[in-house]
Amino acid sequence: MQYLTIGYHGSRRVRFWEEVVIANGREHQLLTFRQIANDDFPTIQQATTLRITSPGEDFETYKLLLSLGGYDEAQSLEFDKGRIRFSRYWYKGWCVMLDKISTWLRQNPDIKAINSPSAIQLAFNKVQCQRHISYKVNTPRIFLNELGNYESFIQLFDALELHQVFIKPWHGSSASGVMAFRKSGNKQILYTTIHLVQKEGIKLYNHLKLQKYSDPEIIKTIINEMAQHGLMVEQWIRKKTFQHKSVDLRIVVIGGEAVFVVPRLSPHFITNLHLGNEKGKIENIEARWGTACIEAAKQLAIKAVATIEGLFYAGVDVAIDTNEQPYVLEVNAFGDMLLNITHEGKTTYEWEFELI
Repeated sequence: MQYLTIGYHGSRRVRFWEEVVIANGREHQLLTFRQIANDDFPTIQQATTLRITSPGEDFETYKLLLSLGGYDEAQSLEFDKGRIRFSRYWYKGWCVMLDKISTWLRQNPDIKAINSPSAIQLAFNKVQCQRHISYKVNTPRIFLNELGNYESFIQLFDALELHQVFIKPWHGSSASGVMAFRKSGNKQILYTTIHLVQKEGIKLYNHLKLQKYSDPEIIKTIINEMAQHGLMVEQWIRKKTFQHKSVDLRIVVIGGEAVFVVPRLSPHFITNLHLGNEKGKIENIEARWGTACIEAAKQLAIKAVATIEGLFYAGVDVAIDTNEQPYVLEVNAFGDMLLNITHEGKTTYEWEFELI
């Protein structure tokens, strides 16, 4: 048995997996996204386990995907840290990449993908994925599949007599472009990780601190700009709290087991850890909320992953509301990279290797 990983040189995810494979005395090989784009696939003559890793964090891979997605000027782009742009082209390119991998897998039955290309593709389309799993598990209600513009959004918001909603990009990750919107009468508030720059046109950037906007014209500008990338509007789940902080759970499901449960605590509504939020201890949460509450969240996460054929591992974000009802907020095909977190002395990658 050999192990093959699709990724890019310098990827932390590739390195973490490679270290586990080699530590277990197995052969490891890297197949780059550039090779796939060029249809430069290796010849496989033995049983092979394939891992597809995230294309994020690498600007050259980002430009490559934009090119595959039909953006003709991708290769001339200059790096602009945190800039939000071209996500529709990016997703189209990512689908082209995954389709190439799928074709290659069909031609090489000796290769078994840990997470299949089709499962990854579905997980990266947030609207389709939530619709897909909602037939079997509890998810926030989607009020709007596609937000056209600010004006039509406000009309719908008022018609449904809503008070607050989440607005999420179709293909975002790591809270990029996520917005929490509130409106009461003429007063509007938008909480988001988006930083607006209006110099030489409109530019949007990811920010590590939550931004708060109350000027309707600025809110309109941000929403209309983000609508070009594809936005969905969904129910705002009022999360249970612990020590006066909002809490949700990143549950890493591996081989049908909820192996890791990581509470994420935040003084505001967006809990991603890279935004400086607190990584809690599940033992403390469980002691306060009760074993049944946490077990229900774990079973919901397991069921959500099971609804997506070809998904062996995933990071599932689960919120538990104030009535102790759990909701699947998102299924992340690459949501297993938990830094400095182990369970029974093993990392997520070690657990995945063991349970394959």
